[in-house]
Amino acid sequence: MILKRRTDKGLNAHKKAEACFRQLLAERMDSLGEAQGKVARALRKEHGESARDIAFHLFDWTEDAWFIVAVFLFPDRFTAAEIRRGIAWFLIHAPNHIAAAAKLAGWPVTDVFDVGAVGKGRNQRRGARIARRPRPKN
Repeated sequence: MILKRRTDKGLNAHKKAEACFRQLLAERMDSLGEAQGKVARALRKEHGESARDIAFHLFDWTEDAWFIVAVFLFPDRFTAAEIRRGIAWFLIHAPNHIAAAAKLAGWPVTDVFDVGAVGKGRNQRRGARIARRPRPKN
């Protein structure tokens, strides 16, 4: 399976996740954009010009976070294919932003679970293939 950009017609998971949050947080959804600026301003004293970049990396994967939480709250609203794709997008997108924010803020990024998670350079290119596990035979 090749994951394409989020414009991929088969990827409705993020739209469904947003709909779940709009249902729960209707009056707050449109003001969520203000949060990134507020976080950047709060971090500016300690991190200077890096504060904007840290805030960016903390907020750019918001849709991915919404998806994960929406699946926890409303699993019946998602197909198995949407869950697989949404999780793949989360795993491809969010960790890199979290690691970048940590590095910019002066925190180490380490492999605390000793699974080879932190390597040298890019292990995958953009749009890389996601390996499928073989299905167990019944």
